[in-house]
Amino acid sequence: MAKTSRQKILFIDDIPALCEEMVDTLRGEHLDAESNLSPLDAIPKVVQGDYDLVITGLVIAELGGFDIIRRIRGAGCRVPIIMVTGFGTEQSAIEAARLGVADYLTKPIERKELVARVRRVLVEHAPAVPERPKSLARMISGDAKMNAIFEKVKTIAPTESRVLILGETGCGKQLLAHAIHQQSKRSKEPYVEVNCAAIPANLLESELFGHEEGAFTGASKRRVGRFETAGKGTIFLDEIGELSFDLQSKLLHVLDSGKFTRVGGNNDLKSHARLVSATNRDLSKEVAQGRFRADLYYRLNVISIELPPLRERPGDIGILAQHFMNQFVTDGRQPPTFTTSAVDMMKVYPWPGNVRELQNFAEQLAVLHQGPRIEVTDLPSRIVQHALGVPHASPTESAERIPFRKAKDQFEKEYLLKVIQDANGNLAEGARLADMDRGQFYRLAKRHGLTTNSDL
Repeated sequence: MAKTSRQKILFIDDIPALCEEMVDTLRGEHLDAESNLSPLDAIPKVVQGDYDLVITGLVIAELGGFDIIRRIRGAGCRVPIIMVTGFGTEQSAIEAARLGVADYLTKPIERKELVARVRRVLVEHAPAVPERPKSLARMISGDAKMNAIFEKVKTIAPTESRVLILGETGCGKQLLAHAIHQQSKRSKEPYVEVNCAAIPANLLESELFGHEEGAFTGASKRRVGRFETAGKGTIFLDEIGELSFDLQSKLLHVLDSGKFTRVGGNNDLKSHARLVSATNRDLSKEVAQGRFRADLYYRLNVISIELPPLRERPGDIGILAQHFMNQFVTDGRQPPTFTTSAVDMMKVYPWPGNVRELQNFAEQLAVLHQGPRIEVTDLPSRIVQHALGVPHASPTESAERIPFRKAKDQFEKEYLLKVIQDANGNLAEGARLADMDRGQFYRLAKRHGLTTNSDL
């Protein structure tokens, strides 16, 4: 079913008059609402993503409200759900909270209150508004710093100048190097990439410059090195800060003379390749501490580009997460979208693994998540707990020692306690800070023993 720009609401109940009244109320406030008298007919439509919000009664002859929620959640659908009942009890409110309903309303409900609650839930669970990213080769970004880098690359790529890319591990140095090649006049020539940290030091010289037959034990035939393979194209030396002093000297010779010799050979070969290099180290400090040759550093650092870590460009988090999600969902279904609240929480997390960590996170969700939206409750505990200031237990402690239900209750209690402390013990203010319905907040606080009689 094609989605419109308006958010669609479904009310499920078996009382025709109530369905008509509910739909009329919501449509009267310019909300796109409809009803269904049959839960068994409604659930498949909800699961396939036809609606942005579900409102259900509690007592329905065909299938009760809690069973409706269980079936929807059991199918992997995370659509927000509001429960409306005239038979509200403390136990039913606790069960609704346990099942993750977005709100719980008891009759009678004033028209304005209903509409306000519905609008609040729609806003909280709305898909994040995609920013308009700019692209460079395989890179995309909506961040001003990154866009400035893209423009810089477009300027320097057509030149012959060497480029040194600086930045933390996982922030996109490889992609940027490839983009420089693609934007250059050498784009139709070979692009050769070497990770200097991934090859043992005793083999790296042969990898770079090649070797002759019999040059060393195991050299049964001539090997063409990466500089030779690159021809008139681009050679990218990643993690160049890991080169040994001996190899630094030999690379310096190539940069000065344009010549190199295969290991065990006597004939000089000419390098015509453009060099782009990258490192996650501060090479100026490495030079000062005697671990990197100053003359090589200055020859590499003709033009430098420093890629900011992901935590310094939070506007890219939602863009990249959705981009990766769209790439990884390959089974024909519509890729799930991240809600605004989920993206906001993701922006608080520091992403120590940078874009690579975000990519792995998106791939995991693409495989495991089947619903149309990704909510805060779908995010890994490390992201949620960091955003809430809750210490994150190690995977061994959380998975092996604490059952899921107990871990969930513990997290819920710690969250409520922190909010109540921030509100100086005022539960009404705590509900406001948590952006929760006051009644729901009170019930959860009471369940965890965080209230007194005077609070109620």
